[in-house]
Amino acid sequence: MKKLLVLSLFLSPLLQLQAQETFGMASFTVPAGWQMTRTSETVTLEKDSKKGMTCKIIISATEKGAVTTNAEYLQYRAKNGGAGVSYQNQRGAVTKYEANGLTSFFSKGTMTQNRKTVTSYFYSLSNGSQTLYYQLLTTNNECITEFNEFMTTLTMELEQAGQTNARARKAAPAAPAAPAPVM
Repeated sequence: MKKLLVLSLFLSPLLQLQAQETFGMASFTVPAGWQMTRTSETVTLEKDSKKGMTCKIIISATEKGAVTTNAEYLQYRAKNGGAGVSYQNQRGAVTKYEANGLTSFFSKGTMTQNRKTVTSYFYSLSNGSQTLYYQLLTTNNECITEFNEFMTTLTMELEQAGQTNARARKAAPAAPAAPAPVM
């Protein structure tokens, strides 16, 4: 009995590290060492960084309506993409992915915050009838790897013939890798 109690105390924190969080139709795992804050509209995951550094993931509540075209994505991004973010507008600046019953769009932008450049990686994720967004805000590439790990755990409920419990992995691939160091 004593061994069982010690074993359960040892394994409990390990199970909590990999626990799936649910927010609306999205499920995900919080990266190790990140803090989570919930409101009715968003979940914010934030990494303790060096002073002046930003490393934040924002996940929105699910909204009715599908985002399936570039034009719909651009309208959705304008509404939800953050005040003051300048997104690339040239051809090819918006990337669309479709897989496992989900449609995802991606674009990259920048803004200035406290005299530092903040990069925004903005994604929409739609299951055909509902859409959510998730966004990485970062001042450097220190949290790209953790964001990519977060994205591998992100799933969204599918609505199939009256069922709402089927899940599919997100349709977008990983965020761009950090640039190679300049020598």
